[in-house]
Amino acid sequence: MTSNSRRNFIRNTAVAGVGTSLMGPQVFTSPLPSSRAVKKIIVAGGGIAGLCAGYELMKRGHDVTVLEASGRHGGHVFTARDGLSDGLYGDYGAEHITRPGYERYWQYLNELGVEALPYPRRKNLLRQIDGKFYTEEMLSDRSVLTKMGFNLTEVDYLSKHPYWDLVSLYNKPYLDKFTDEYQPFGVGYDNMDNTPIADIYKKGGASAKALDLLGGANTSALFELWRSAILKLRGVSQFPVDVFRLKGGNQSLPTAFAKKLGDRVQLNCPIQSIQHDKAGVRVKFKWMGEPQELSADYLVNAIPPPAFRKIIVTPGFSPEKQFVLDNVQYDSYQRFVFQCSSKFWEKDKISINIEFDSPDLWSVWQSADEIDTHRVIVLGTGAGGITPQRAMAVFKENYPGATKPTVEQVVSKDWTKDGFAPTCERVHFPMGQLHKFWPEIMKPSGRIYFAGASTDNLNWGMEASTRSAYRAADEIDKA
Repeated sequence: MTSNSRRNFIRNTAVAGVGTSLMGPQVFTSPLPSSRAVKKIIVAGGGIAGLCAGYELMKRGHDVTVLEASGRHGGHVFTARDGLSDGLYGDYGAEHITRPGYERYWQYLNELGVEALPYPRRKNLLRQIDGKFYTEEMLSDRSVLTKMGFNLTEVDYLSKHPYWDLVSLYNKPYLDKFTDEYQPFGVGYDNMDNTPIADIYKKGGASAKALDLLGGANTSALFELWRSAILKLRGVSQFPVDVFRLKGGNQSLPTAFAKKLGDRVQLNCPIQSIQHDKAGVRVKFKWMGEPQELSADYLVNAIPPPAFRKIIVTPGFSPEKQFVLDNVQYDSYQRFVFQCSSKFWEKDKISINIEFDSPDLWSVWQSADEIDTHRVIVLGTGAGGITPQRAMAVFKENYPGATKPTVEQVVSKDWTKDGFAPTCERVHFPMGQLHKFWPEIMKPSGRIYFAGASTDNLNWGMEASTRSAYRAADEIDKA
């Protein structure tokens, strides 16, 4: 398995954000306007987390201003239409949602009248492994699995379970001890934070082929077992197949938040510095290049740490909080939008849901299929720094059918080079350091609260963002 493929496997099996046990049963209810005194709050960052936090605070009757550094709201949730024909679109950022697993997010869809559509992007996957393509049926065939190098136990398991669920063969015996998804410690596995999860697989008798597929040589066993336990507690599989997307693009929900907030959202307002004390916060920023200043009772920081590090904060944070802000790590990627003149793959009677083992282009799938046109959108994810022309060439070179892909054009968004929202999902914490990050990563610091995918117990993008935003707003309202 290539490093990129392994990275994809880790990212695709990541889990969603905060649930009910930490925040109490009120987390899935729509609050009435607060009877408490009106508070003035600045929300730093107009991505989905910042917009959600602003929306929740506004509903409670507070005075909210959202400051977004760029000229558009939505952050990493970005639906592109420019340059595409026939009303087509492509999601540059944010891929899909699940049910269960995205409970807070689904509530907002219902509340704001945003429609979700089934998204068969993970069904009938074609996987390229060591240069050869395998269907799901092939990857459950005992003879195929044996030739690939799996041992007898693994062959027996994979002949009855999906290929992506091999990890459950080795971690399932450990999961029942986790009963609170917000508490990874004290269940008898604390010492495993210094043990790579690959050692657990080896202890269970994993073959060299399984170890290559699962990876984990640099992943804390405690972190990985906790992640899998959260999935189990929420009733979510390791690799959800029945997923959804938003009609018209995933940016529809941030747009709905922004519409409700109206002129409370101010664009082109990069924050330069933040001063805070026991009485409140004072923010210096620029609006269209002109220096501005705004004071408030509280601040919700919804700016990802890599960008937030550039802002001067006085006084500085505690050593514990600063460690988290300085060391939390993310992955990133580039999204390609291929506009094609036909569903060329249907001639070959194969699926367009493909995972490649190319270092440049990792996967492709169809989207925007509700648009009434003969043209189609095929989305792709790959490495930063790759030109759209190179991605198109890789797509054509690796496509397994006989029909030539009918790509009319390709546009892309290289998130690795974005100045405001370069990060995707938080990656696992380094071995031996889970106690330094959790729960510090979600704690407020004085009158500064934190929201965003990085501030949840795990990292399933849009759900983690909305749950953490709700938590921050609820805590400020009650402060």
